[in-house]
Amino acid sequence: MKRRVVLLSLCLVLAAVAVAAVKITSRRFENSGSQAGPATSAPESAAVVPPMPQATEAAVEYGWQRVGGDEFDGTKVDTTRWEVYDGTNSRNETWSPKQCAVKDGLLTITGLSDRAGTTCGIAWKQDRTYGRWEVRARMPAPADPGYAPIFLLWGDAGNYPHAGEIDFAEEYDPARQYIESWLHGPGNTEGGYFKSKPVDLTQWHNFAVEWEPDRITLYLDGVVWGVYDDPKFIPRTPMHVTLQQNYTPKGPGLPLKSSVEIDWMRMYR
Repeated sequence: MKRRVVLLSLCLVLAAVAVAAVKITSRRFENSGSQAGPATSAPESAAVVPPMPQATEAAVEYGWQRVGGDEFDGTKVDTTRWEVYDGTNSRNETWSPKQCAVKDGLLTITGLSDRAGTTCGIAWKQDRTYGRWEVRARMPAPADPGYAPIFLLWGDAGNYPHAGEIDFAEEYDPARQYIESWLHGPGNTEGGYFKSKPVDLTQWHNFAVEWEPDRITLYLDGVVWGVYDDPKFIPRTPMHVTLQQNYTPKGPGLPLKSSVEIDWMRMYR
């Protein structure tokens, strides 16, 4: 009788142990799911990613207030707003209004494959002292190294070189893979130079300049890429924006037909 009691008690103990083992195993797999693996702790520190601009337009990113500009929505350059270059200048560049075409909301400036390097440029008729400007454009490639799209602020022709010159986007690379800037201070003094990191200018980009009494700031797609802050080189007399494609021969033979497409030019305070 005692033996039966002992055996029965032993069986009950083993059964309880087995049930407990099944429950523990079941819970472990329920918690782990199909992606079971050892737990890992978070690193003590992570790399800090610099904040990206919320918009690719400097005007939107910094809340500039628009005061004018041109969307190029017509069928020709609006000559009530712009002066269109025509003729030959002192550098023997040949300008023709025919090379500035407005269609489908774009201004296209085309340099021809001719010995004269016939091209086009337009200048805003109203001057102002200080302000902000932004241009949306792209520059197809391959292009001739002699054709250089340039967006700049320039003083009255009769006041040059005293007024100075702010070339806020200038492109000489025939592959159109970087942008440059030059500052010519009052009296045409050399006030500095910037070259951007590699950027595919055959795609659409926004080029902006902020001209203040103590500095000039360059923006590309809402990001600062250059600052001129030496007071003696900051122009202080009225200027206007010009959009042009210069031509400087770089070798024998005819240049490659080259263009720059401009979606809009906007002015801000």
